[in-house]
Amino acid sequence: MRERLGAEAVKTGHHLADVEETPDRRVLARFVKRGTSELLATETADLVIAADGIHSAIRAKFYPAEGPPKWNGILFWRAVSEAPPILTGRSMIAVGYPGHRFIAYPISRAHAARGSSLINWIVEIGRDPNTPFRREDWNRRGNLDEFLPRFEGWRFDWLDVPAIMRAAQAIYEYPCVDRDPVGRWTFGRVTLLGDAAHPMYPMGSNGASQAILDARVLAEALASEPDIDRALTTYEAARRPATAQVVLSNRRQGPSEIQTIVEERAPNGFDNIQSVISAAELADFAARYKRLAGFDQETVNANQRLVTFLN
Repeated sequence: MRERLGAEAVKTGHHLADVEETPDRRVLARFVKRGTSELLATETADLVIAADGIHSAIRAKFYPAEGPPKWNGILFWRAVSEAPPILTGRSMIAVGYPGHRFIAYPISRAHAARGSSLINWIVEIGRDPNTPFRREDWNRRGNLDEFLPRFEGWRFDWLDVPAIMRAAQAIYEYPCVDRDPVGRWTFGRVTLLGDAAHPMYPMGSNGASQAILDARVLAEALASEPDIDRALTTYEAARRPATAQVVLSNRRQGPSEIQTIVEERAPNGFDNIQSVISAAELADFAARYKRLAGFDQETVNANQRLVTFLN
């Protein structure tokens, strides 16, 4: 990004605190030092894209009564461990069911080339959503003792869950939170994007993926429409209803809902998954969620063609 925009275009340590539209339809943005509110800089632009996350200061400006994010009672712990490869060494796994689950996948080609695996893993534990929780903070250290006992017996001939957990050097904790969909993202020459627009439970990797789709649609609208206001209308019309559906679907566990279905049908386990759910039902469930989230083959191919065009 620095190579394309220039070394001075990217400034770190600047927290977007407020925006204000000027009489000439420009937008004035104020940046402060986080924690002290010391004014660091003001900038003006034709358009401000507020991608400042689930605690967006700009969203709060337009929705001052919204309050904190909504917690569904699920806590996540995330870490990275070096361990023997799981299955093919390229496999992603999700063992268990919502509220008691272990998810893992490899993230390093270099480790794979050495016959090892660097595994990103997530633990999910359900709790009473009415109990208080500490404010979400992606940098809060987690405690292995809080969840390891729930998984101590999860050892299989192809996977040793406790061993992977114990191999982590650092573990981080955060609650599963989102916000209700809102009826508007764009206010004059200011618009929301990503978690500022549609924070959602992190099911199906949609926290990041939907922000990427936002950026793709917004870039296309601005590149093809010389009028900024019309471009923003096009962007919001395409993305706000689509992401609202994903937010609500993820409250039903999104693609992980299939594990709940299997748990309900076979609470005592099974020897053959086909006796619980057919391959056709699994494929149909996956296809419906892919279409909902924009991950179906037709949409992905269209996005790739557009990226090639914009570049």
